[in-house]
Amino acid sequence: MELYLVRHAEAVERAEGLDDHVRWLTPKGRKQLQRAAVRLNRKRVRPELVITSPLTRAVQTAELLLPELGKRTQLIADGRLAADATVDELLALLKEQEGLDCLLLVGHEPLLSGLATVLLESELAFPFAKSGCLALQLRGKKEKPARFLWYTPASGKSIRSAKKACVPRS
Repeated sequence: MELYLVRHAEAVERAEGLDDHVRWLTPKGRKQLQRAAVRLNRKRVRPELVITSPLTRAVQTAELLLPELGKRTQLIADGRLAADATVDELLALLKEQEGLDCLLLVGHEPLLSGLATVLLESELAFPFAKSGCLALQLRGKKEKPARFLWYTPASGKSIRSAKKACVPRS
């Protein structure tokens, strides 16, 4: 399965009296994400399913991506991608999607980096930027469960080398 991990776009800052769950995307975040969505379209990213965190900023991110991902892509929200979720919960969610050829997840840090670390058996050598996308090939093997394909931050300069992207865990 091809797996794409997308971190939500830039959202309004935390503020007293503003519930973290309802923070929305900034105009800058929307603009960066629209450029990222076009890049995903050019890379022919065509997930059958997009699963997003139920937090507003993640749902908005997923909704802005959808027009560039193909007409057959479905969108659902799942609490196992929320900011306070665990990697184990996310692994269970992935296991439920095993029949898919292509899946895109929209979530938060440090959850997405944590998932990547488990799947790649290596830590990422870069910070997972807002609006960034990490592409993996899941292998279905216990050892080396995934292969790094590429990472594209909001700036658009892709990392294509697993040697540059991954730092072995000690």
